[in-house]
Amino acid sequence: MNVLFYGDVLNYTNGEKSRDINDCSDIQSLAEKLGGYYGERFFSYLFGNETCFFLVNGKGIMLTGGLKTKLKPEDKIEILPFVHAG
Repeated sequence: MNVLFYGDVLNYTNGEKSRDINDCSDIQSLAEKLGGYYGERFFSYLFGNETCFFLVNGKGIMLTGGLKTKLKPEDKIEILPFVHAG
């Protein structure tokens, strides 16, 4: 599966814009694997105070099962920072 990073998330991936990942059954296992690549600071950023959201094939994971959203090898996962306006 291909994981794409956008915006402030790039500050936690050393500027890496994408990564191909294998053997992740759901979003939780994907996040843990990415935390192994990019470290605890990245993992904390993903789950701190609504800083990021995930899209799987263009759909927000809150509509597909949250962290338990099942993944397939051909999936495209996008990790984006929340943008607050006001």
